[in-house]
Amino acid sequence: MKEKLKEHIRIVDVARMAGVSAGTVDRVIHNRGKVSDEKLRKIREVLASVDYQPNLMARSLASCRERTLAVIIPAYRDGDYWADVDAGIARAAVGAERFNVRVRRFFFDQYDHATFVRTLMRVRDEHFDGVLLATLFSESVAGYARELDALGIPYVFVDSNIPGCNRLAYFGTSSVDAGAVAARLLVDRIPLDADIAVGSIIHRGDGGSNQCRCRETGFRAYLERVGFRGNLLGVSLRLDDEAYNKRILDDLFAEHPRIAGAVTFNSTCYILASYLRWSGHGGVRLVGYDVIRRNREMLEAGAVTALVAQRPAAQGFHGVMALCDMLVSGSRGPSDNLMPIDIVLKENVQFYNNHII
Repeated sequence: MKEKLKEHIRIVDVARMAGVSAGTVDRVIHNRGKVSDEKLRKIREVLASVDYQPNLMARSLASCRERTLAVIIPAYRDGDYWADVDAGIARAAVGAERFNVRVRRFFFDQYDHATFVRTLMRVRDEHFDGVLLATLFSESVAGYARELDALGIPYVFVDSNIPGCNRLAYFGTSSVDAGAVAARLLVDRIPLDADIAVGSIIHRGDGGSNQCRCRETGFRAYLERVGFRGNLLGVSLRLDDEAYNKRILDDLFAEHPRIAGAVTFNSTCYILASYLRWSGHGGVRLVGYDVIRRNREMLEAGAVTALVAQRPAAQGFHGVMALCDMLVSGSRGPSDNLMPIDIVLKENVQFYNNHII
């Protein structure tokens, strides 16, 4: 009954309860015109007490104005991490259409900085009312964010945060803490003086993913806190080049026989897992990120010890909806929206659903 009453609260009702005019309430809700501090206090108290929510659909349809969001994320294949992010974006886009908000996607190669720069140039050539950005190439993202600030265009970050930017919101995990979680999952299972292989994918330009750098920072900090005495051995691998990866990894393990653990800071731990499974190094403990199809298969096969997950569909969905709320009603939610850091093991992977929103 209480919820039903909330749905029928009107501006005139708020005005009556606050002892002010409906016009004064309207100015407060729409943030236009001057209102005395005393009236502002009374109106806000009433709005909070009744949990007033403006009729977003009526307002957006009445304005007859169509707004467009630009979504800038990496290109992907079926079963990839970014496919899950985009699934959340697609679900939000359907809901946003009811408020005259359209979503357009722009894709870049996450391993090639030049493609990101070209994608930004395409977006700059058109006008958008809001932007959702994947923050892999942090320096370029920060520069573009300053341009959006100057234009007064709201933007949202997903995947990883970039400090110092005036974004409307961030949706993702605490990347440094996610790195610490991976470190603990490893060092609880290997000797403190063993070596750890750190796998990465070769990038072109900009020093690689912001997310991966932050995770590695947290990983290294945790190892230092617990007195880890082994070596971290970096190895650069290639996507879809099994022969090259086998040669590189064969050399690494031949030169460093004390490798007992391995980690990747992006969603490609299936590459290392496949090598470990078929090369006689099945005893090496491997921790990776994201429950994508190929990682899940390796986890179920026992080649991956644990996966650290971050609810990518929820990031995409809530990122779009935060921009929609801002554009339609002027509503600002929390600026920091941290996803849970999920630990997925062989024993519980059957219950994990990437698409929970």
